[in-house]
Amino acid sequence: MPSVSLSDPAPSIGTFLVQDFSTRDLPLQDQFDAWRDLMADLIELRPVPGATTDFLADFSSWSFGDIVFTRAFFPGTSVRHWRHRPKSHLDYWCVVLARTFCDDRPASPLSLNPSLDSLTFRSLAMPFEGQASDTEVLTLYLPRDLRGNDMRDFERAHDMAVSPQFAVLLAGYMDTLARQLPQIPPEHAQSLAAPTRALVAACIAPCLERVEAADAPLSSVMIERARLVVRRNMASPEFGPERLRRLLAVSRSKLYRLFESSGGVAHFINRERLREAHRRLSAHPDALSIHLVGNEVGFGDHSTFSRAFRREFGYSPSEARDRAFSKLSATQDVFHA
Repeated sequence: MPSVSLSDPAPSIGTFLVQDFSTRDLPLQDQFDAWRDLMADLIELRPVPGATTDFLADFSSWSFGDIVFTRAFFPGTSVRHWRHRPKSHLDYWCVVLARTFCDDRPASPLSLNPSLDSLTFRSLAMPFEGQASDTEVLTLYLPRDLRGNDMRDFERAHDMAVSPQFAVLLAGYMDTLARQLPQIPPEHAQSLAAPTRALVAACIAPCLERVEAADAPLSSVMIERARLVVRRNMASPEFGPERLRRLLAVSRSKLYRLFESSGGVAHFINRERLREAHRRLSAHPDALSIHLVGNEVGFGDHSTFSRAFRREFGYSPSEARDRAFSKLSATQDVFHA
């Protein structure tokens, strides 16, 4: 079985699925050995006395630029003991987000629970040993080809827990990568490498230059948080910029700067409402009335909803529903042909 590799450079087109592996279909007695073989180039895994025979684990990895990102999911009670390989040839840093979920439900990307989540920074070339039973582990691997001052700062950060004010941002970014990398076209993923490195540097060894360099990825995490908050509250017609600001716990000036280049906060909220309305009309063209859909996304007045919808998409809600219904009918005709 091939092991995880950090030495193969990414192709010039950008991201690609390097590996997708699971122990689920293996005999119970072979699951731990299969996982140990997979991780052999990175760490040494040892059996934990008294642990169950089975070892359920799902694994995926992607590379973009010179960065490798991995997700390991342990749906059972997969206790493991490991250590970095002595005299490792791997010259990589790794940012590790280990999380424990309740009832196998994903944690919210909006917060980092100190009792259940941990975010640490390590060097694979330096000693480290541990034991854990986390549900999910997200890891960013970055090559140690940094300049002098950066290298000294990062050396001091080995086995460091990231400070809380930066941990939420970095954890949110890694959570977004786990959800979005499978959907990002290869030709667009190469551009993720530079901002990812800048964000890690800004969170691990903060200074003004690094924070400014990481402004773009930090903003993208904040916008993703704002989008989730809007989706949860859009049914209320009273939900607006001030309520969004309070739920995000940011200053008014910071919130308005964040959306300044995209038409403003109110425009962002309105656009999210309209996109959700479009999604519902397209997904259920024969089940929901247009008036009901408008109400569900925060538009109390039908004519206001219709005008805003047309401005955003270039056609009316009824036309959107008709298009979706035509596609559905065509699909059903093909199925019954």
